[in-house]
Amino acid sequence: MTRGTAFREALVGRIGGYLPAQMVWMVLIAIATWILLNRHKFGAHVYLTGDNENSARLMGVNVDRTRMLVFALVGLAAAFGGVLSSMEVFTFFPTLGEGYLMHTLAAVFLGGTSVFGGTGTNPGDIWSAASSSAGLPPGIVAIGATGMGTQVIFGLIIVVSVAMHAFLRRRME
Repeated sequence: MTRGTAFREALVGRIGGYLPAQMVWMVLIAIATWILLNRHKFGAHVYLTGDNENSARLMGVNVDRTRMLVFALVGLAAAFGGVLSSMEVFTFFPTLGEGYLMHTLAAVFLGGTSVFGGTGTNPGDIWSAASSSAGLPPGIVAIGATGMGTQVIFGLIIVVSVAMHAFLRRRME
């Protein structure tokens, strides 16, 4: 049990009694991700692999290694998010983050990340995640949709975003 420990306070406590530690972690991880993707050779490999796998191979990028490292980093981030979520509610159960998938995908696609790869920005994803998690659900409730209606609206956001990216991708080719 981590209740009342310094470890829990560092991960999910309130800094100065007001600022959630999760926000500080999000900012630190966002900065580290931005540095990794924009100022490191690995980030260029990630964008090359996402944009065109065959071109990346021809340029000498180890696509399989890059893909495996990306999945490992995403898994590490998901595990850290699970630890934070579990510590916040003082318990663990297998379906703890079950309802977050649609919100997360909608936020990523609203941020400009293409499902086809090769595009997207870290600031765009952070801005859209903040605005979609803070602004969309209250707006959806304000129009009278709840429960399944919320999921339908987030699903529509995802479908429209994927369709737009597909249309723009075909148009540029």
